[in-house]
Amino acid sequence: MKRIALITGTRKGIGRRIAEYLLAQGWHVAGCSRRSSDLQSDTYRHYDIDISAETAVIAMVRRIKRDLGPIDALINNAGTASMNHLLLTPASSYRSIFDTNVLGSFLVMRECAKQMSRRKKGRIINFSTVAAAMDLEGEALYAASKSAIESLTRI
Repeated sequence: MKRIALITGTRKGIGRRIAEYLLAQGWHVAGCSRRSSDLQSDTYRHYDIDISAETAVIAMVRRIKRDLGPIDALINNAGTASMNHLLLTPASSYRSIFDTNVLGSFLVMRECAKQMSRRKKGRIINFSTVAAAMDLEGEALYAASKSAIESLTRI
């Protein structure tokens, strides 16, 4: 039986490693990031999108269903950070962090959950960070954005 996973932030780092792992386990993986990926597999599709763009997320999730099949698992991994003291942080950093980490995660989660709820089947994993619990100087916005993800996940 073909299993489909969508993983955000698959160009590098944790998202890429998860994609490689699931591919090795026989999953079909759809990945996305703002830039192209060099990950090559017959069962991998990459989408160059900004997950904070609502219309792009809707189109991507619909295209995955059309091209690969319904999504069985979402791994919301994409995230961005800007380490800076709160007093020195411009509003543009706030917007960038919250647009990607909170709005983007919400949009992908919402669209995948629509498919999953119709099928009464599926799993969503939202990534956070230890920074949310550690109160690290310079990580206030990043930690706050990931705390928002934790709250969305619980509720």
